[in-house]
Order: sequence, then structure tokens, then C-alpha cells
Amino acid sequence: MKKLSASMTIIAVTLSGCAMSEGDFPSLQKRPYEDGAAIAESETLPAVEIALPADVQSDLNAAVARSGAAHSQFQSRLPAVKRRVDAARNAAVSSESWVAAHVELAALEGDRSPSVEALADIDALFRGQLERETVAGESGGTTIIARQRDVVQAQVDRQQTEIDAMMNRLR
Repeated sequence: MKKLSASMTIIAVTLSGCAMSEGDFPSLQKRPYEDGAAIAESETLPAVEIALPADVQSDLNAAVARSGAAHSQFQSRLPAVKRRVDAARNAAVSSESWVAAHVELAALEGDRSPSVEALADIDALFRGQLERETVAGESGGTTIIARQRDVVQAQVDRQQTEIDAMMNRLR
């Protein structure tokens, strides 16, 4: 019974705020800036994207190119390494085929290291650009870098996935 009376009190107090008829309350009518034309007009404004400084753009292009070359080398070597790993799949640890597979995997890791280094370089470029934009009150350059970073990150992720899968087959 006490729960019912407490609930009724809460409901009565809550509803009493809705029943107030006195006071200066704001109108619920549409305001002029809420009409469709003004909203549609503001949605068509182009996003402003600043260009990167020439040296930053050059460094970014170089890092992306290094990663792309490393990824191509990785991809071209991958089928042979997979064959070697498959041949060593059930081999005894320290057997000739097992060691050969691990040597090939290590070489494949070496092929991908320029991609990982490029990713670190791009991260440094991003941090530097973010600092410049913060000081200057600008934005947009980090977006350019982030797009390229996503490409390199995807390459590094694919490489790591391939290496992990082969390492798991050798266990």
C-alpha cells in the first residue's frame, strides 16, 4: 500500500508541472531558421580541407611509396613462403624443413619492415601536422595524412595476418 501511495505522489507531482497555466513559456511554433530551405542550404556548403606543406606532402608520399614497394615485395614472395610452410607443417621441430620454413618467414618479416617503418613515419607526420593545426587554428591536413595512413595500416594488417596464419600452421 505504501508503494502505491508513493507512486501516486510521484505521478501527481510530475504531472502538476505539465498543468501549469501561468508564466511566460516559449512558443513551440517553428522558428524561422528551422525551415527546410535554410537547413538544405547549410548542408551544401563544401568542406574546407587545407593543403599540406610541401615538405610534409613529400615525406608522406615517400612513406606511402616505401610501404607500397615493400607490400609488393611481400606479396610476390608470399606464395613461395606458403609452400615452404605447408611442406614443414607436420615436420619435427628443428628438422630441415621446419628450419627452412622459419628462415623464409623471417625473410618475409624483413620484406615487410619498410611498411612498418613507413607507418611510424606517417604517425610522426600526423603528430607534427596536428601540432601545426592546433597552433594555427586550422584543420584538414591531418585528414589527408589519416587517409594515407589507413592505406598503409591496411597493408601492414594484411601482412601480419598472413604471417600469423603461417606461424600457426608451423606449431
